[in-house]
Amino acid sequence: MVTPPEKNTRYEAGTKASATIDDDNWVSSNAPKLPDRYADESYKLFSEVKVADPTPEEGIVIRNKLVWRILPFLCIGYHLMFVDKQTLGSSAILGILKDARLNADQFNWLTSIFYFGYMIAEFPQNWALQRFPVAKWLAGNLIIWGAITLLHIPCHNFASLFVVRLLLGLAEACIVPSFLLIMSMFFTYQEQAVIMPIMWSIGNSSPITSGLLSYGVLHIHTGHFAPWKWLMFICGVITIIFGAFVYFMLPDSPLYANFLTKEERAKAVLRIKDNHSGIEQKRFKKEQFIEAIKDPKTWLFAAHSLTQEMANGTATQYSLLIKSFGFTVLQTTLLGAVLGAMNFLSLATAALVLHYTRNSRAWISLFAYIPVALSSILLLSLPSENRWGLVAGIWVRSATGVPYAIVMIWAANASAGHTKKTTVIALYHIGYGLGNIISPQLFRPQWKPRYRPTWIIILVFAAVVPAIIVMILRFYLAHENERRDKMEVENDIADNGIIETINPDGTKERTIVDKNQLDLTDRQNLKFRYVL
Repeated sequence: MVTPPEKNTRYEAGTKASATIDDDNWVSSNAPKLPDRYADESYKLFSEVKVADPTPEEGIVIRNKLVWRILPFLCIGYHLMFVDKQTLGSSAILGILKDARLNADQFNWLTSIFYFGYMIAEFPQNWALQRFPVAKWLAGNLIIWGAITLLHIPCHNFASLFVVRLLLGLAEACIVPSFLLIMSMFFTYQEQAVIMPIMWSIGNSSPITSGLLSYGVLHIHTGHFAPWKWLMFICGVITIIFGAFVYFMLPDSPLYANFLTKEERAKAVLRIKDNHSGIEQKRFKKEQFIEAIKDPKTWLFAAHSLTQEMANGTATQYSLLIKSFGFTVLQTTLLGAVLGAMNFLSLATAALVLHYTRNSRAWISLFAYIPVALSSILLLSLPSENRWGLVAGIWVRSATGVPYAIVMIWAANASAGHTKKTTVIALYHIGYGLGNIISPQLFRPQWKPRYRPTWIIILVFAAVVPAIIVMILRFYLAHENERRDKMEVENDIADNGIIETINPDGTKERTIVDKNQLDLTDRQNLKFRYVL
């Protein structure tokens, strides 16, 4: 049991709820307390292990172990996810349009229907991620996802591909949310701000892999087994194998990290206590769900995702766009690889800046929107004969991954309480799905070959509007931090709370714990400060 604090210590949750502990260990009825079944999962660990906060040296040792055992899975997973997403776009120049007798509208709908499945499954997938072990659920979806990728191979018309793409979206809906939850359980907010662009740089470098794979399969001659089928086969098998590795080697939370001792697991939890968000809680809490829906920043983050992703059609269209500038198929596959290198460079630079700065998420995102806007301007204004300038316009769009990666983890970091966090993540990715449903439809056949209306829409709604949303979020959250700082000066806001356990004999036992073990939301816990 945690040692009770000094007499007259006050406990805060929400506004000014408090409790006083006297010499008889009496607790007033208005203390922030909850039954043990609703406590954060870390409470179970601290019921068994008593440790002090890790020293700076211990913290570094634990962090390094986590980086080497967790980060590779996240980076490889992101990379495979992006490669698999690009298989359809790559297949467009590898023969799938001819083999499946697809026209331009049907091809665009195969991209959109993927995100219909993604959007439909977002809430069920996030509910499952709260209810079941995160890494195990992720592994199952990876294996299913790889199997569905293989199902593209026997498809020979629009209808069959339509069904397979829908199913693929259903499976992939859990991938990014699970990665966000895993990061939030193992790393501090500052570490997450750096790790997310690193992961995204590895993921967004996927055009290198896609380009080289496409180049390679073009040289495989196996009769009726077309190059695009080889691409699907290779990607599907690798994803299934990776899913098996995730199942057996990726821990569900610090509590199950077998490469750490039990004491190190407890210290791994204490190491991130300044996040004020706990580890996880397996019960759905209706009040946290309602709070997430009513919270204005939830919708600001979702609106950013929706608007920014309206430009993501270029991720599946870039091969067709580059080819339309007058390059051969082989040249297009190699020029697409350059886009991957540009993606990696921009996100790696962002990660480096975030490592050496604090609360700079909004400013870095705003700066990244400058080349994103420049891309649309180049593609609108350059003459068709300037094909290298047009390709450069595609390449500089690589900066769009920076605000996407930063704001996505920002949304997760700006929410506490496990049900609230999963709800915010789900709504963010529903916005992501809606944006990606709209995006392919902007590349209308009648707007070929320059797609000038497309680039105007993308300039306004996928560069200017999301940049404005980022500024609003920055000032809104900074103002809330200032309000909480003032409240903390004026009121005694404690770090602790109470968990009640009913023993087999019916007696009630109360344990004083750190508030991180109460699974409080960011609004309930006035010690919580929003990263900027």
